[in-house]
Amino acid sequence: MTENNAPTRCGGVTNDPPGPISRVSRPKTAAREWYSRISGWYDWVADPFEAPARTAGLDLLAVESGERVLDVGCGTGTALVALARAVEPDGAAVGLDLADGMVRASRDALADADLERGVVVTGDGAALPFTADTFDALFASYVLELFETTELLAVLAEWQRVLAPGGRLCVVSLSRRGDGPATWLYDRVHETVPTAVDCRPIYVRDTLCEAGFRVDETRTGTVWRLPVEIVLCRLES
Repeated sequence: MTENNAPTRCGGVTNDPPGPISRVSRPKTAAREWYSRISGWYDWVADPFEAPARTAGLDLLAVESGERVLDVGCGTGTALVALARAVEPDGAAVGLDLADGMVRASRDALADADLERGVVVTGDGAALPFTADTFDALFASYVLELFETTELLAVLAEWQRVLAPGGRLCVVSLSRRGDGPATWLYDRVHETVPTAVDCRPIYVRDTLCEAGFRVDETRTGTVWRLPVEIVLCRLES
């Protein structure tokens, strides 16, 4: 992983974009069914590749004891278990996922870890079932790029809504920064099988800035030879 520790505002992201963002053409019902279907073996295929960037994101978010944290798109619960351990004994870690199979997997992961400070609910990251100012921190690993491009700012506004004043957000996402042949090939696969390969690279920092966040720190890495951005940010004051 490489690091950029300087705070960034929208004007600080000035490089010309390398190319357009692919569309997300599959409906959410298809995504829900697909992720429920693969929940039992998802970790065997994806986790070895996704783990380094996800761990870097957890390190950046640096959740502490007593905090309230939300894991959007918690999947099989790997990050949620780490977050629940970090907030003990007085905090709370909440996982949310669109797919019932992933929700069950996350609940099992919490139970297997003997953790009582975590809870998992079924829901859409674009319409969170929580009141405003509920969480001190929000974590989203390989989730933001699952939303259609026209929906991204509305999704981030919803995430802002549930964050308490001074709350922070960490996003781990495939990135179009450092675009190259691997990204081009991946986009073609995404367009061919949009349900099985539904995430696609986006402009992570640019989108967070446009949504009103201040970027505090960025790290970069790769997954399947694709660029990844790990971004810690807060709302502009």
